[in-house]
Formats: sequence, structure tokens, C-alpha cells
Amino acid sequence: MNKKLKIYSTLFVAVLIILVVTNVFYFHESMWYATPNDKMEFVDCPPEFMSRETLPDGSVITTNHETYDYEVYVAPKDKFKQKSLMSTAKMSDSDGTELQTYMVEMQKVKLSVPASQKRFFNVLFVVSVITSVVALIVIVWILSLVIKLIRNIRRGNIFVTQVSKYLEITGVLLSALYLYQTIVCYAITRYNMYHIQLADYYVVFKNDANSMFILTGLALMIISQIILMGKDLKEEQELTI
Repeated sequence: MNKKLKIYSTLFVAVLIILVVTNVFYFHESMWYATPNDKMEFVDCPPEFMSRETLPDGSVITTNHETYDYEVYVAPKDKFKQKSLMSTAKMSDSDGTELQTYMVEMQKVKLSVPASQKRFFNVLFVVSVITSVVALIVIVWILSLVIKLIRNIRRGNIFVTQVSKYLEITGVLLSALYLYQTIVCYAITRYNMYHIQLADYYVVFKNDANSMFILTGLALMIISQIILMGKDLKEEQELTI
């Protein structure tokens, strides 16, 4: 087994373990202290979000004002002291009617703010655009490599250095894309932790990057080295013959 194959195999196992562990736990940091004014409750929609106008004929016109939306992961600050949102409903089936009760917990929420407060979201929008552009460049690069790879395979060139190189570069790009998205996701979460105060809830970090990128990337890097080993064996057989 060559050196690169050992390294890639070890990385694959390590990353797999890390992904399993990080999917179980949330990261949060207490940035705020609760005040008596902190509260979360059901209220009528404020006029800066939605306004209603009653016409002389009695009809009502509802106007939804421009807002900026963003999704964040959350976790309760004190799960044991906090009131629980319960859902109770009747379900009818062939066996009769059954009463079902569930505890509903928020994990990911969409926050909306009026357009007048868009200053906070300008940073998030710029970061989102940059991330999309980087991802697009990497994906186009990967597609060009895949096309070259398919051409070699159709010609019957499988156990050759060029195929191994294409697979390895593709794997590196996929892994790098995952790491880049993870860093951006963490940076945005840290930014949100400093700028968003939610009553009863923390803003927490959960990685939204697609874990299949790094797993597929490392798998391709491993396969690239196996192809090199196959190439060496093929050359040895040809010399023997």
C-alpha cells in the first residue's frame, strides 16, 4: 500500500467518525443575558410586517411589507424551566379513533425582519453570493474533469496515470468545497450569535455543508491510488510476459 493510500484511508475513517459525532451535538455560546423584557409569545402581526386597510365598502386590503428572511438553528436556553409546545390531535383509521400527543421542539427557525433593518442582512447576502460563486467555479471545474475522465474510460484507458490524476483532483476539489462551506457556515453562525438575541433560545451551530462532498471526495482519492497500484501491477505483468 502506497503512502497516499494510507493517508487517504485514515482521513476517510477520521472524517466519518467526526461527522457522526458532530451530527449529534450542537455548539452554542452564551453571548447574551436574559432581561425581563425578553419574551416569546403569539401576537397580532406588527404593522411593519403587515398592514390592513378597511375600505368604505367594508372590504379589507392586506399589504405584506418587504422583509428579509434568514434561517438559523436554535436550542432552548433552559429546557427544563421552559414551557413546552404540545400538539394534541385525533387520528382516525380502520381501528378507530386514537388521540395522539406530541411535544414540538424548535430546531431550525426562519427569522424575518422589516426591510428597514436590512443592514444586518447585507453582510449575510454578500457572503451568500460569494459562497455561491465559489461553489459554481468548483462545480464547473469538477464537471470538466469528469468529462475528461469519461473520455479516457471510453477509450479503454483505465489503469493509467491520467485517470488517477483526474480522480484525485476531483476528490480534492470536493473535499475542499466541503471544508470551505463548513468554514463559511461556522463564520455566519458566529456572526449571528453576536447579532441575534432570541428570547428563551440560543442560536447554535450545525453544519449545513453536504457531508457527501467530503466522503465522496476522499473515496475518489482512495480509488485514484488503487488505480495507480493497478497500473503498476499491469506494467509488471507486461514486463514478465
